[in-house]
Amino acid sequence: MIRVCCYKGCGVIFGEKEPLSDKRVTHGICPKHYEIYLKEVKQMMGMAGGLKVLIVEDSHHFRQWFKETFHNRFPSIEIYEATNGEEALQIMETSRPHLVFMDIGLPGENGLELTKKIKTRYPNVIVMILTGYDFPEYRQASLRYADYFFSKDSSTTETIFTLVESVLPTHG
Repeated sequence: MIRVCCYKGCGVIFGEKEPLSDKRVTHGICPKHYEIYLKEVKQMMGMAGGLKVLIVEDSHHFRQWFKETFHNRFPSIEIYEATNGEEALQIMETSRPHLVFMDIGLPGENGLELTKKIKTRYPNVIVMILTGYDFPEYRQASLRYADYFFSKDSSTTETIFTLVESVLPTHG
């Protein structure tokens, strides 16, 4: 498995590189950026008292599954949901989540345009693109504004949850 750093467009290949018999690509954070990422999220959490997460996803089934899985793993996290850009911006304004999981294929305004708006208005919010559209052009476009890019097909919930778990107050 080839691991590619997804921290703000880094793109460096890290981890075990040989043997390359498994050509699948997964995404994570390279050791160089891992500590930086932890400090950013811990600083945001310290200002607000607890982690708030927004899931922006138009698929009801995936959104519910992700929310339930996330809540089972992290019961103290506040989770908000939006199905489109208008709902997402309203939640951003009223609830100020720290972390946003963003789908690309949304009704109306797509997730890439929405990510640009969110990062312009709330530059300290961490946005993770979580999509089934793992095309090079989407990856490139998303990394201009999003902090991370995860493919629903090649990234595991464990990879994503490990990042979240590492910044929870009870874990250090």
